[in-house]
Amino acid sequence: MPLQRLLQTTGFPLVPRNLSVQPKIADDPIMLPFSQSARILIAEDDESLRGLLVRYLSSLGHTVEALPDGAAAVERLRQSAFDVIITDMIMPAADGLAVMRAAKTADPYSEIIFLTGMPDLASAVKALREGDAFDYIVKPFPNVEVLRATIDRALERRHLRLENARLTRELELQRSTDALTGALNRRAFFESGEREVARSIRHREPMALVMLDVDHFKEINSVFGHAAGDAVIALLAQICRQELRAEDLLSRYAADIFVCLLPSTVQEDAAGVADRIRRAIAAQPPEIGGQSVTVRVSAGVTARQDADRSLDTLVRRGERALKLAKEEGGDKVTTA
Repeated sequence: MPLQRLLQTTGFPLVPRNLSVQPKIADDPIMLPFSQSARILIAEDDESLRGLLVRYLSSLGHTVEALPDGAAAVERLRQSAFDVIITDMIMPAADGLAVMRAAKTADPYSEIIFLTGMPDLASAVKALREGDAFDYIVKPFPNVEVLRATIDRALERRHLRLENARLTRELELQRSTDALTGALNRRAFFESGEREVARSIRHREPMALVMLDVDHFKEINSVFGHAAGDAVIALLAQICRQELRAEDLLSRYAADIFVCLLPSTVQEDAAGVADRIRRAIAAQPPEIGGQSVTVRVSAGVTARQDADRSLDTLVRRGERALKLAKEEGGDKVTTA
């Protein structure tokens, strides 16, 4: 496999029934950009107002669903999440607070806008303070542009909250993973691994550990350059992922050393995993400097014993097994 290809592959009062003043709809509403269009759920028991809101918001480019009461909205939210929920405060069977709770369960970043009459304004304000609603609009409102502006701001907040969550995840990923391989770094491995060891002890389940080291790695760097060494490390990480399960932990422990923690695995099975990795990387020589270079790895395997109470104990024993494999010429799996 060419060096360049190897590097590329790894890397949020109620309205009266006889209300005579209707909100005014703009004659020529402006379509929102695609990035600002939203899935909106309306829960409103006033049929005329509900229909008007559907027509208006649909004309703005939103995808709109409308339901006549809170219970129906709660049920719908069990099936699907929405970007914005516009809900009356007081409705039969389930009120606006129940709708808000269902919406936040479906999507914690959904934005809630309450439609409220003056008598239940205090409830709306309380919901804003104690819950996670975005805003409220007092009915009757003379112009739906008030609603439009509120939805635009709600969507902006949703976008910012989602972006903040994405950046937080990226920062956590950078904090816990190795940039070249995407494997856990040493600190994150010990954090996650200690929890796995505690779980193994609590449930009296087996656990094994595999340490892998690239044989003659310094020579590869010296002869072919550090980019070639990076390609070999990336290839080894890729092969490890192919052989490991989703619940296994993979960490780049040192420059050319990887450690794998295998929950619910006995030592013999872990040795089989290590040997498959050893044979797989030998069978996939990367192309370096115009020539295929066979890569060999050594592996040390150990399993948790009844007396073991920390991940560090397993790691130290795995290091001893790996050292023995290297001393015996490398390209082999030893246990300890």
